[in-house]
Amino acid sequence: MSLGEELKNVELFSKIESNKLEKIAQSLKTKKFNKEETVLHKGDAGTELCIVLSGSFRAVLIDEDGDEILLHRFGKYDIFGEFSLIDQKERAGTIIADEESSLCKIGREPFLRLMREEPEVAITMLQILVGRLRKADELIESLAFLNVKERILKQLFDIAKENGEKNGSYIRIKKLTHQEISSMIGASRESVTKCMKILNLEGHVKMKGDNLYLKEPSLFY
Repeated sequence: MSLGEELKNVELFSKIESNKLEKIAQSLKTKKFNKEETVLHKGDAGTELCIVLSGSFRAVLIDEDGDEILLHRFGKYDIFGEFSLIDQKERAGTIIADEESSLCKIGREPFLRLMREEPEVAITMLQILVGRLRKADELIESLAFLNVKERILKQLFDIAKENGEKNGSYIRIKKLTHQEISSMIGASRESVTKCMKILNLEGHVKMKGDNLYLKEPSLFY
Protein backbone atom coordinates (compact mmCIF):
# COMPACT_ATOMS: atom_id res chain seq x y z
CA MET A 1 0.00 0.00 0.00
CA SER A 2 1.40 3.39 -0.97
CA LEU A 3 1.62 6.24 1.52
CA GLY A 4 -1.09 8.07 -0.42
CA GLU A 5 -3.41 5.07 -0.04
CA GLU A 6 -2.64 4.92 3.66
CA LEU A 7 -3.51 8.60 4.08
CA LYS A 8 -7.00 7.78 2.78
CA ASN A 9 -7.53 5.88 6.06
CA VAL A 10 -6.74 8.98 8.13
CA GLU A 11 -9.98 10.69 9.15
CA LEU A 12 -8.53 14.11 8.41
CA PHE A 13 -7.75 13.23 4.77
CA SER A 14 -10.52 10.73 4.03
CA LYS A 15 -12.47 13.09 1.74
CA ILE A 16 -9.54 14.20 -0.42
CA GLU A 17 -9.25 12.71 -3.91
CA SER A 18 -6.74 9.86 -4.20
CA ASN A 19 -4.59 11.53 -6.88
CA LYS A 20 -4.17 14.60 -4.67
CA LEU A 21 -3.26 12.44 -1.68
CA GLU A 22 -0.53 10.78 -3.73
CA LYS A 23 0.94 14.21 -4.48
CA ILE A 24 0.72 15.18 -0.80
CA ALA A 25 2.41 11.92 0.20
CA GLN A 26 5.45 12.72 -1.97
CA SER A 27 6.31 15.68 0.26
CA LEU A 28 5.84 13.95 3.62
CA LYS A 29 8.69 12.86 5.87
CA THR A 30 8.40 9.34 7.32
CA LYS A 31 10.28 8.18 10.41
CA LYS A 32 10.47 5.02 12.52
CA PHE A 33 10.83 4.94 16.31
CA ASN A 34 11.96 2.27 18.75
CA LYS A 35 9.95 1.31 21.82
CA GLU A 36 10.14 4.04 24.50
CA GLU A 37 11.88 6.44 22.12
CA THR A 38 10.79 10.06 22.55
CA VAL A 39 9.25 11.67 19.47
CA LEU A 40 9.04 15.18 20.83
CA HIS A 41 9.34 16.90 24.20
CA LYS A 42 7.02 19.21 26.07
CA GLY A 43 8.11 22.74 25.20
CA ASP A 44 9.34 21.93 21.69
CA ALA A 45 8.33 24.21 18.85
CA GLY A 46 5.16 23.05 17.11
CA THR A 47 5.90 23.12 13.40
CA GLU A 48 4.57 19.77 12.13
CA LEU A 49 1.46 17.60 12.23
CA CYS A 50 2.21 13.92 12.91
CA ILE A 51 0.26 10.99 11.44
CA VAL A 52 0.65 7.52 12.96
CA LEU A 53 1.33 4.86 10.31
CA SER A 54 2.03 1.89 12.60
CA GLY A 55 2.31 1.04 16.29
CA SER A 56 1.18 3.47 18.96
CA PHE A 57 2.36 6.54 20.84
CA ARG A 58 1.44 8.10 24.18
CA ALA A 59 1.24 11.75 25.16
CA VAL A 60 2.38 12.31 28.74
CA LEU A 61 3.40 14.88 31.29
CA ILE A 62 6.52 13.94 33.28
CA ASP A 63 7.09 15.22 36.81
CA GLU A 64 10.39 15.88 38.58
CA ASP A 65 10.58 12.25 39.77
CA GLY A 66 10.14 10.93 36.23
CA ASP A 67 6.59 9.68 36.82
CA GLU A 68 4.22 9.99 33.89
CA ILE A 69 0.68 11.31 33.72
CA LEU A 70 -0.98 9.90 30.61
CA LEU A 71 -2.83 12.45 28.51
CA HIS A 72 -3.75 10.38 25.48
CA ARG A 73 -2.78 7.37 23.36
CA PHE A 74 -2.54 7.52 19.58
CA GLY A 75 -2.96 4.44 17.40
CA LYS A 76 -2.70 3.74 13.69
CA TYR A 77 -3.97 6.61 11.50
CA ASP A 78 -4.46 8.95 14.47
CA ILE A 79 -2.94 12.43 14.33
CA PHE A 80 -1.20 14.54 16.97
CA GLY A 81 0.50 17.91 17.19
CA GLU A 82 -2.41 19.86 15.75
CA PHE A 83 -2.69 22.31 18.67
CA SER A 84 0.85 23.62 18.33
CA LEU A 85 0.68 23.46 14.55
CA ILE A 86 -2.25 25.86 14.55
CA ASP A 87 -1.35 28.32 17.33
CA GLN A 88 2.47 28.01 16.95
CA LYS A 89 2.93 27.66 20.70
CA GLU A 90 5.11 25.11 22.48
CA ARG A 91 4.15 21.45 22.61
CA ALA A 92 1.89 20.79 25.60
CA GLY A 93 3.16 17.27 26.30
CA THR A 94 5.88 14.74 25.58
CA ILE A 95 5.21 12.02 22.97
CA ILE A 96 6.77 8.57 23.45
CA ALA A 97 6.53 5.43 21.29
CA ASP A 98 4.77 2.56 23.12
CA GLU A 99 6.33 0.03 20.74
CA GLU A 100 8.21 -0.04 17.46
CA SER A 101 6.19 2.52 15.53
CA SER A 102 6.29 4.84 12.55
CA LEU A 103 4.75 8.14 11.54
CA CYS A 104 4.87 10.76 8.85
CA LYS A 105 4.89 14.53 9.23
CA ILE A 106 3.42 17.44 7.33
CA GLY A 107 4.71 20.97 7.90
CA ARG A 108 2.63 23.93 9.02
CA GLU A 109 2.60 25.90 5.76
CA PRO A 110 1.72 22.92 3.51
CA PHE A 111 -1.03 21.94 5.95
CA LEU A 112 -2.53 25.44 6.16
CA ARG A 113 -2.47 25.60 2.38
CA LEU A 114 -4.26 22.24 2.23
CA MET A 115 -6.98 23.49 4.59
CA ARG A 116 -7.54 26.54 2.38
CA GLU A 117 -7.76 24.37 -0.73
CA GLU A 118 -9.86 21.62 0.86
CA PRO A 119 -12.53 23.08 3.21
CA GLU A 120 -13.53 19.55 4.28
CA VAL A 121 -10.10 19.14 5.88
CA ALA A 122 -10.66 22.29 7.96
CA ILE A 123 -14.14 21.08 9.01
CA THR A 124 -12.80 17.65 10.00
CA MET A 125 -9.98 19.26 11.95
CA LEU A 126 -12.53 21.31 13.91
CA GLN A 127 -14.48 18.13 14.68
CA ILE A 128 -11.32 16.41 15.92
CA LEU A 129 -10.41 19.38 18.12
CA VAL A 130 -13.92 19.57 19.59
CA GLY A 131 -13.83 15.84 20.33
CA ARG A 132 -10.58 16.21 22.24
CA LEU A 133 -11.87 19.19 24.17
CA ARG A 134 -14.94 17.19 25.19
CA LYS A 135 -12.71 14.38 26.47
CA ALA A 136 -10.68 16.93 28.43
CA ASP A 137 -13.90 18.26 29.96
CA GLU A 138 -14.91 14.72 30.93
CA LEU A 139 -11.56 14.18 32.64
CA ILE A 140 -11.88 17.44 34.58
CA GLU A 141 -15.42 16.47 35.62
CA SER A 142 -14.31 13.01 36.79
CA LEU A 143 -11.43 14.49 38.81
CA ALA A 144 -13.84 16.93 40.46
CA PHE A 145 -16.78 14.64 41.22
CA LEU A 146 -15.68 10.98 41.18
CA ASN A 147 -13.64 9.05 43.73
CA VAL A 148 -10.70 6.87 42.66
CA LYS A 149 -12.78 3.70 42.35
CA GLU A 150 -15.37 5.44 40.17
CA ARG A 151 -12.64 7.02 38.03
CA ILE A 152 -11.06 3.61 37.45
CA LEU A 153 -14.37 2.15 36.30
CA LYS A 154 -15.07 5.10 34.02
CA GLN A 155 -11.62 4.82 32.43
CA LEU A 156 -11.98 1.08 31.91
CA PHE A 157 -15.43 1.52 30.36
CA ASP A 158 -14.09 4.19 28.03
CA ILE A 159 -11.37 1.78 26.89
CA ALA A 160 -13.91 -1.03 26.53
CA LYS A 161 -16.14 1.11 24.29
CA GLU A 162 -13.29 1.50 21.81
CA ASN A 163 -11.38 -1.77 22.10
CA GLY A 164 -13.43 -4.21 24.18
CA GLU A 165 -14.70 -7.65 23.14
CA LYS A 166 -17.87 -9.23 24.54
CA ASN A 167 -17.14 -12.32 26.62
CA GLY A 168 -20.24 -13.64 28.35
CA SER A 169 -21.32 -11.14 31.00
CA TYR A 170 -17.93 -9.44 30.82
CA ILE A 171 -16.09 -7.22 28.35
CA ARG A 172 -12.50 -8.22 27.63
CA ILE A 173 -9.78 -5.60 27.24
CA LYS A 174 -5.98 -5.67 27.36
CA LYS A 175 -4.73 -5.77 30.96
CA LEU A 176 -3.26 -2.52 32.22
CA THR A 177 -0.69 -2.12 34.96
CA HIS A 178 -1.72 -0.20 38.06
CA GLN A 179 0.85 2.44 37.13
CA GLU A 180 -0.77 2.86 33.70
CA ILE A 181 -4.21 3.25 35.26
CA SER A 182 -2.94 5.72 37.84
CA SER A 183 -1.40 7.88 35.11
CA MET A 184 -4.68 7.83 33.20
CA ILE A 185 -6.91 8.94 36.06
CA GLY A 186 -4.58 11.19 38.04
CA ALA A 187 -4.38 9.07 41.20
CA SER A 188 -1.53 7.41 43.09
CA ARG A 189 -0.54 3.85 42.18
CA GLU A 190 -1.16 2.79 45.77
CA SER A 191 -4.76 4.06 45.62
CA VAL A 192 -5.32 2.28 42.33
CA THR A 193 -3.94 -0.99 43.72
CA LYS A 194 -6.28 -0.77 46.71
CA CYS A 195 -9.34 0.00 44.58
CA MET A 196 -8.54 -2.71 42.02
CA LYS A 197 -8.48 -5.27 44.86
CA ILE A 198 -11.90 -4.07 45.97
CA LEU A 199 -13.29 -4.17 42.41
CA ASN A 200 -11.94 -7.71 42.05
CA LEU A 201 -13.52 -8.86 45.31
CA GLU A 202 -16.82 -7.28 44.26
CA GLY A 203 -16.68 -9.14 40.95
CA HIS A 204 -16.59 -6.01 38.80
CA VAL A 205 -13.21 -6.86 37.29
CA LYS A 206 -11.05 -9.96 37.01
CA MET A 207 -7.64 -10.59 35.48
CA LYS A 208 -6.56 -13.59 33.45
CA GLY A 209 -3.29 -13.73 31.53
CA ASP A 210 -2.83 -10.58 29.50
CA ASN A 211 -6.52 -9.67 29.69
CA LEU A 212 -8.77 -7.75 32.04
CA TYR A 213 -12.45 -8.71 32.19
CA LEU A 214 -14.87 -5.94 33.07
CA LYS A 215 -18.44 -6.74 34.07
CA GLU A 216 -20.99 -4.99 31.89
CA PRO A 217 -22.48 -1.84 33.52
CA SER A 218 -26.03 -3.20 33.46
CA LEU A 219 -24.92 -6.15 35.64
CA PHE A 220 -23.25 -4.14 38.38
CA TYR A 221 -26.23 -3.96 40.68
